[in-house]
Amino acid sequence: MTLPITPQKPLGEYINVYLARSTDPEIRKRRISSGGAVTSIICYLLEHKICDAAVVAKRTVGLQGEVVVARTRDEVLEAAGDKWSIVPFTSRLRRIIEDEGLRNVVIVGLPCQVQFLGHMKAFPILETDFGERIKVLISLFCIGTFAHEVFLAYLRSAHGIRAEEIKGMRISGDDLIVTLISGKEIPIPIREAYPYLQAGCLLCTDYTGVLADISAGTVQSKRGYTILITRTKLGEEIVTKAANEGYIEITEGGTEVVNEVVKNALEKLARAQKYAVQLL
Repeated sequence: MTLPITPQKPLGEYINVYLARSTDPEIRKRRISSGGAVTSIICYLLEHKICDAAVVAKRTVGLQGEVVVARTRDEVLEAAGDKWSIVPFTSRLRRIIEDEGLRNVVIVGLPCQVQFLGHMKAFPILETDFGERIKVLISLFCIGTFAHEVFLAYLRSAHGIRAEEIKGMRISGDDLIVTLISGKEIPIPIREAYPYLQAGCLLCTDYTGVLADISAGTVQSKRGYTILITRTKLGEEIVTKAANEGYIEITEGGTEVVNEVVKNALEKLARAQKYAVQLL
């Protein structure tokens, strides 16, 4: 299994691209910028017993996070939110799955994590029982994650932002918008933040998570909606059935949406090629 990412196919192979959002008012309220479709899909998987638990990263303080196992709607909602620092749950996953006695897990991760887990899911013989317990992989779009301490030091020195003040972050156009607990939003040019990404992220070519069953993220032109890319028969089935059961609303993504995701994916691919050349 290889990563089929090229300038001609920066999104890899996929079945469909959907514009989606949750039908649940509470989820929509919590996930204003993204529409909350991933949260609702996980609720569908748990409530219909397709999966017995979701393993996700939950943001705690500032940019810090922890791995949690969510089995109920309330636990899923508690964990929902943007993550901008890497939570190394792949190193803890075997213990979590075995200790919790999980048999059919949905995992939400970043493209780099999904690469590892996708191979494990496809070739479970390499890790007896572990890969076979991964039912669904959902990857979040990712420009990269920040090196925690140095990025927080940068935010403090350049913008006067303390870690404990941060409520969330999102990308808007060419800016990284830092939202404070007070409600104030501070725009930071995204290219100004690039030097504080993890070194491995600068070399990563995968923006959407091409080995996932479903990839999910947002685009600037469709604020309030989730872009869902279905890549496997299972992923397509989950999205359409979640819509049929009333958990999410979906429409075809259309050329405009696809082109915007492609543009972002090509920018990450070009960045990786640039930094790879610098290392040679």
